[in-house]
Amino acid sequence: MAVHQGINGKVIMPLRTCVFVVLMQLLVMGKPVICQETNVLISNAMPGEVLTLHCHSRDNDLGVHTLAYLATYQFNFEVNFWGTTLFTCDFTATNHPTSLGLIVFQGPSYQHGPWICVNQCNWSAYEYGFYLNGRYQASWPKLGTDTNVSTPT
Repeated sequence: MAVHQGINGKVIMPLRTCVFVVLMQLLVMGKPVICQETNVLISNAMPGEVLTLHCHSRDNDLGVHTLAYLATYQFNFEVNFWGTTLFTCDFTATNHPTSLGLIVFQGPSYQHGPWICVNQCNWSAYEYGFYLNGRYQASWPKLGTDTNVSTPT
C-alpha cells in the first residue's frame, strides 16, 4: 500500500487505508476515530491584556506563546489510533496571574467527559472566562486558588 507525501512533508493516508482503520476501530473500540486533521485555534479577546499559554500532550510540548489582544495561536494534529489524544493548555494573563489549565482537546476514547470538539476547536479567552466554539466553558481562577487542569462543563 502506497503512502503519499502531502503538503509540508505530512504523510497522507490513502482512502482505503483510512476506511480500514475506521472499521478496525469500530470492531475494537466500538467507535471510530476520524481520519482527519484536528485544528485548535486560541484567540485573545481581552483588550489591553497579554495572554500567555503553554499547550502540550503526553507526546508533544508546543512551548510557551504570548498573544496580544486579538492575536491567535493555532496547532494541528491527528488523533491517535486509540482515540486517546489529549491536549491541555495552561493560561495566564496580565490581570489573571493564577494559572488555569484547560483540556482543549480530548479524543473519543475518554469516558470521563465529552469529546468537546471534533475537527475544529476554536477557543476564545475573555476577561471573564473561556469559550469553545461560542459556548462558555470555564472561568478564570480567583487569586490563590488551585491551578489543576479543569474539564470544561
